[in-house]
Amino acid sequence: MTSRDSQSEPTPPAPGATPQTGGMMGPWRSRIHVGEGASVAWATTWFFFILLSYSIVRPLRETMGAIVGPNGLQGLMLITFGVMLVAVPAYAALVARLPRRWVVRIVFHFFCVCLLLFAIGLQSSSETLRSWTAWVFFIWVNVFALVATSVFWSVLADLFSNRQGKRLFGMIAAGGTVGAITGSLLTSQLAASTSTSLILLLPLAAIQCGLWCAWRLEKQTDRLHRSDPDREQHRDDGRPTGGGLLTGIARVLMSGYLASICGFLVLIQAGGTMLYFQQAEIVAQQVADDGQKTQLFAYIDLGTQTLTLLLQIVFAGPILRRLGVSVALVLLPLVYGLGFSALAVSQTLPILVVTMIACRSTAYGIAVPAREVLFTVVSREDKYKSKNFIDTVVLRGGDALTGQIFGSLRNFAGLGLATLNICAIPIAIGWGVLAWNLGRQQRRLAQQANASGGDVSAPDDKESR
Repeated sequence: MTSRDSQSEPTPPAPGATPQTGGMMGPWRSRIHVGEGASVAWATTWFFFILLSYSIVRPLRETMGAIVGPNGLQGLMLITFGVMLVAVPAYAALVARLPRRWVVRIVFHFFCVCLLLFAIGLQSSSETLRSWTAWVFFIWVNVFALVATSVFWSVLADLFSNRQGKRLFGMIAAGGTVGAITGSLLTSQLAASTSTSLILLLPLAAIQCGLWCAWRLEKQTDRLHRSDPDREQHRDDGRPTGGGLLTGIARVLMSGYLASICGFLVLIQAGGTMLYFQQAEIVAQQVADDGQKTQLFAYIDLGTQTLTLLLQIVFAGPILRRLGVSVALVLLPLVYGLGFSALAVSQTLPILVVTMIACRSTAYGIAVPAREVLFTVVSREDKYKSKNFIDTVVLRGGDALTGQIFGSLRNFAGLGLATLNICAIPIAIGWGVLAWNLGRQQRRLAQQANASGGDVSAPDDKESR
């Protein structure tokens, strides 16, 4: 069997698990096997509330980014990276000592307390306190965006098998996209008439609703594992993983597979950060009013999430199941390459908006489900410690590094946006090659896991190097 044939081979249903067919859900319902329905419903709803809360606060962060400009963003990216260096060891300590359900509760309750403090700080009569609150809020949103989604997908990679992930992660991600669309609509309508401190109470309530869904999902663990014989043979009770942060870092350094994931995600951040800096510069030049900036960013989010939902509903599942993870991963650098080419020709606001929507929707709609499938074939320790290190420190490190490089080339070397976009095109090509090889490594590990009846520990996988 050739590589292309093996990539295109559809994933069969788990032995003994019959699909649920018929009804209004049509082909979506046919992907859900007996015993999986409740878990998919609660996971989807939990992700809905996570992205609902993030999409409410994101336009507020974007407005701050446009105000401070590229130079200020460089400093904020570095500070965010420093915060991650403190937050990740604390999270690793929680994972090592507490069961999965308590880790989730502590992390999301912490975010709720932060939102309450921000709402109070922004209502203060002190201009200094309000200013500091706004800057800290920008950093907090960056941390929340990564940690909240990382914890969510770590739990799902722990609960769902590789075969289940290919069938179901696109569907679950679509639930989050609906939440993101809802959040963008709310913010676009409330930004001009409601104070920021009141708006911040909405994500607080959404996070609490999500925690209830997470608790219900945890109750479905046994039934979900029974639906897949491979997972039934290697069940867990969400117990602590033991060890510490250094264990997760060491496993990343020892594993060619995890290192490839790091490279892929760093390039995602590099491309996204480059577009983000250009967005801040172009919007600052072409849109004067801060309220209009917030509305523009909310509408960009709305367009992004609408297209994302379409990609998740129509394309994500079929691409992952029929064409394979490699094809799903390669699509993102391809779209980024086209976006950089367009911005090299013209740096107008319409070109920027189209590029941002296309790149971000491809990332959320196709690349996110694909990259989370990558973690279904690694050990449980890797799913929490190594994955969280990758999703936070590595990603924010990519942000900080790209921000410094972009700022230096723009301010000190004097390169224009057109030149920088031209330089990014060959990087996107190399990114595509890495994505293709990473998908092939994932397939080999999945085959080994199926042969051995359990997950393959990535650091021991010599073939993936």
